[in-house]
Amino acid sequence: MLIELGNLWTTVLHYSQDEWEFLHENLTFVDPRVHYVPAMKNMPPTRLFSKKKGGFPAGLTPIIVRDARAAGFDVEVADRRTPPTPVADANLKWLRDYQMDAIKAVERRKRGILWLPTGAGKTEIAIGIMRRYPGKWLFVAHKKGLMYQAAERYNLRLAEHDEDGEEAGLCGDGKWEPSDVTMATFQTLASKRKTEAFEELVEGMTGIIVDECHTLPADSFYRTIMGIDCQLRIGVSGTPLARGDKRSLMAVAALGPTIHRLKTDVLVEAGVLAKPRIRMIEVEQKDPQRSNWQSTYKAGVVQGKRRNRALVLAAAEAAKPCLLFVKQVNHGKGLLKDLKEAGVPTEFVWGDKSQKVRERAIHRLVHGDTDVLICSVIFQEGTDIPDLRSVVIGSAGKSVIAAIQRVGRGMRKVEGKDDFEVWDIADKGIPALEKHARARARAYLREGYEVVMEDGLQQTLNGVR
Repeated sequence: MLIELGNLWTTVLHYSQDEWEFLHENLTFVDPRVHYVPAMKNMPPTRLFSKKKGGFPAGLTPIIVRDARAAGFDVEVADRRTPPTPVADANLKWLRDYQMDAIKAVERRKRGILWLPTGAGKTEIAIGIMRRYPGKWLFVAHKKGLMYQAAERYNLRLAEHDEDGEEAGLCGDGKWEPSDVTMATFQTLASKRKTEAFEELVEGMTGIIVDECHTLPADSFYRTIMGIDCQLRIGVSGTPLARGDKRSLMAVAALGPTIHRLKTDVLVEAGVLAKPRIRMIEVEQKDPQRSNWQSTYKAGVVQGKRRNRALVLAAAEAAKPCLLFVKQVNHGKGLLKDLKEAGVPTEFVWGDKSQKVRERAIHRLVHGDTDVLICSVIFQEGTDIPDLRSVVIGSAGKSVIAAIQRVGRGMRKVEGKDDFEVWDIADKGIPALEKHARARARAYLREGYEVVMEDGLQQTLNGVR
């Protein structure tokens, strides 16, 4: 088999019939939800070999070459591209050693995913990569808040180390103001993808960096990134390959495989992060035997008396300040009422609240005006509260990505904070909730977190039916 590398596609120039069948088998996957979600049962397989392109997405090349050789095929790889040259004297003295390790991985591999936990300084690493390879860069995020944070951090480092440089441009939140280094949102780029403005933006691009790259497999996001031709293609995430639908492969296809992983315990040992301790509270409930997930969730989570009592007890006992995560507004309102009746100063913010309202609520929380802030997924990403001492997971669910992100909200270390409490529910009695709770517990253990069963609240719960 003879293949030729490109920035976006790897072209298969010569193959036998057996090799053709190998490629098609290994570049096709079925979403596992077709087996248990009725509405998806007729969903066709995703095929990543393109007849039109005569090959497959270039990010998959290392995997395909490895697997083809393991299967006994001879693979010859041609690469006629000129690799970019890093600037040896780029001023990166502000970076920590473990951040430089990530940049060195990029220098070796040129493309791929940096698996970095919350607190690793993903934006700082991204800026370091851009300074090592000066040129035209695009930093892409899926939320405007992350875009603005990246621009602010870039401009800060620019002011410190390069007074003559140009500040970051913005393409998102109604703005189209590109620069040599542009921070953008997927949504804005996708809306402009077939326009002249987009072509001008991406022409001559040195590299792209995709923040929270586990979101890239969304169809419009993936198409957008596959429309940007550059050799340096980097993704960063604390949970890059944790999707349950096999579509993590799309992030690999667009960017490349994992080229560097930094584990949480390294940052704990370095004194950068507080050590998380997961306290699981066992809550037994009677199975409501509802016909679908939505009604089961409503009965077992939103209206589950024993479960909500456990959440109130956990939030009351947890170290303060504390975040309590919920998924639905009605659930948050109910817990707000219960916590206030229990004498716990509490607020609730959700998706329709402005950024200023959210910031003021956080300010009141960290300054002791409130003890508990109930929040929806709006605080799941891009909101770091170093003074936070605990998180209570009230939202249930099986998402490994969401579970790890919620833990990460308060792991940044400050003076006097060596560990960090996370309270979660070990559901029993309702099969779907029980299965999801086990998935979250496994995710915590895989991250190296300490997980314990919390027995202290069981006696109090025994009287709640």
